Amino acid sequence: MKRWLVFSLLIPKTLAEPVSNFLMEQGATGIEEVEEDFNQKRLRVYFLQNGQGKEILRAFHRYLRSLRNIEPEASRISVEISFISEQDWGENWKRFFKPVRIGSRFIVKPPWSRIRLKKGEIAIEINPGMAFGTGTHATTQLCLEALEKRLKKKGLTVLDVGTGSGILSIAAARLGAAEVWGIDLDAVAVEIAKENVIENGISQQVKIRKARIGEIRKRFDLVVSNIDFRGLRRTRRTMLSHLKKHGFLILSGILDKEEERLHQYYVATGELQWVETAQQGEWVCLTFLRK
Repeated sequence: MKRWLVFSLLIPKTLAEPVSNFLMEQGATGIEEVEEDFNQKRLRVYFLQNGQGKEILRAFHRYLRSLRNIEPEASRISVEISFISEQDWGENWKRFFKPVRIGSRFIVKPPWSRIRLKKGEIAIEINPGMAFGTGTHATTQLCLEALEKRLKKKGLTVLDVGTGSGILSIAAARLGAAEVWGIDLDAVAVEIAKENVIENGISQQVKIRKARIGEIRKRFDLVVSNIDFRGLRRTRRTMLSHLKKHGFLILSGILDKEEERLHQYYVATGELQWVETAQQGEWVCLTFLRK
């Protein structure tokens, strides 16, 4: 049975976002806000126990030491470490994961939640399992909003690089894409994404597979990738090679301090025209158009 490493943090509210962002970059599967008062928040942060727990702890302690040098309030952060089973993981997420409205049309919800849709609204059912992408993180929300803007025409093809829970692939299909490919290197994420695709009744439109982008032999009208700065830099050429002329490229998982470097790196290819930069908190989403 799988087990998870859990960080329980009591943290000043002003530091909750940067600390959460750091832990997501370290591979956190999910972050649960348990309670808060006027000055503090209590967070539970989940990591799949895969033998890297000691490295994550060391990285986190180094980060806290650095943070204390620039933010005196960081000395008030308290940390407790525990482990939970697969069964407990599911129950925690059922308590935490509620419907989320994103953009003008999307409602991301767990399968066990019942809601009444208004005209034009699109429900996406996501069972978070052990994969990133429940709609609660800023990078996912930015990508969903970007897809809503760019998938105005029906029948387009979409590639979702680093699909996680499959949420962006499902959204693209629900917006009218005729064919969507979602790829990921994480076998667990691929299985979760496949289940979510089936749950949403779009198996005919969406193909999920474990693959690197370089293994795909097809070009698409739109490519979206919500991964991280290093991954986006490393895959620049392959991203472009899979994008049709006049196709949109949507990139997220980028911190605002990284935005200018990544923007210039992609524009330097001479094949892309910048369209839009959207931001939520510290996170940025870039949209380009292939010339």
